[in-house]
Amino acid sequence: MSEENQELVEENVPNPNHEGSVITVLNLSLVTLLVLLGLSMVSPILPSYAESFQVSYTLVGFVVSSFAITRMVLDVPAGLLSRRFDKKKIMISGLVILSTSSIVAGLAPNYITLVIARMIEGVGSALYVTTATVFLAQISGEEKRGQWMSLYMGMLLLGAVFGPTFGGIIADTYDIHAPFFAYAIITGLAVIPTMVLPKLTNSGNVSSTLELRGILRDMRQVLSNPSFLLVTFAVFTMFLLRTGVRSTLVPLFAANNLGMDLSAIGLVLTIGAITSAITIVPMGRISDRIGRKIPLAICLVLTAGVVLLIPFSMDLLTLSIAIAIYGAVIGLSGPGAAYVTDVSPQDKLEISMGLYRMISDFGFVVGPLLLGFLADMTATPVVGASHSGLIGVFPFVVASIFLIVAFLVLLRADDPVRDRNHVKD
Repeated sequence: MSEENQELVEENVPNPNHEGSVITVLNLSLVTLLVLLGLSMVSPILPSYAESFQVSYTLVGFVVSSFAITRMVLDVPAGLLSRRFDKKKIMISGLVILSTSSIVAGLAPNYITLVIARMIEGVGSALYVTTATVFLAQISGEEKRGQWMSLYMGMLLLGAVFGPTFGGIIADTYDIHAPFFAYAIITGLAVIPTMVLPKLTNSGNVSSTLELRGILRDMRQVLSNPSFLLVTFAVFTMFLLRTGVRSTLVPLFAANNLGMDLSAIGLVLTIGAITSAITIVPMGRISDRIGRKIPLAICLVLTAGVVLLIPFSMDLLTLSIAIAIYGAVIGLSGPGAAYVTDVSPQDKLEISMGLYRMISDFGFVVGPLLLGFLADMTATPVVGASHSGLIGVFPFVVASIFLIVAFLVLLRADDPVRDRNHVKD
């Protein structure tokens, strides 16, 4: 046996020391916390930053979406790379690209440069996030998958808790470019804990080359599972909501309809992240007992109602209350990634997670573009204003309809955890 083949065989021998380790989960979660902290720092200012180049709400939405366009295209290739090469090296490469692209975005002299920087950022995010998702799926055993993945999501949300407030304060204290440079520093620091993560085994059989025929065969096998498609559609809808409503419509509504400054917008988004963090971690443990479908289905229905409260907010207090409720309900979707893992072939996690990320990121792309376009079409013009007009109710109604459709679709999905627990009982 050649040295290369011997290495591949050794890589496929399970290493129980790393699987299910809470220390490893916390370490990976810390890195993702730093990434989300930086990403969330630019979220309250990104729509206003794009709008400063005198563009429409649709083009503002495209700045938010452009990040996800390249990420969506590269999610599956990133998953394949994580199957063949050292996951830590791929994650570190992603972090370096994120840091570099943030600097370019902060220095952008025009709208086109900002879009290009955001698309490069999507490359880094695909490499890091997809590989980190595969990494987490591998170390999470069936019995504690919901608990570990919700712990990961809870740590991730801590970044989203503090990021918007920090970003708003930094922008108001210095200028609107400053949060991008802070983002670059934070993602650079995230390389340090990534370097001490363990080297994991591969989840299944791997060849010395990535053959197209084998890749397509594996993709067909994953996509032939109806439950995988149904669950990922529900997650797609949640991504559409998160970027289309939370990251695009809410900051624009707060700034243009309510006249709020960047610090106040950051505070509102932070409140929503706090309430999400409160509900998301316990929901993971609960889903290990009752299954994943019930929490996710309840989340979709309740969120469809809560979204309609946002455009009727009249000031900082009422918008904060609406977003706080919205955040708490969104936390019920915490077991979503665990649900996708449950219905995926366990020997093809890299392919499954890549496809899951690609479909989810399609929601990331569609949300800001679609809802931004609808906001443009239905905005009430304001004489003398530099923006497209006051945002109306219609984009929020469309988002609510998407959620109801996703709920009806999800009802047809299997729930392996619930079925397994019923057998035990």
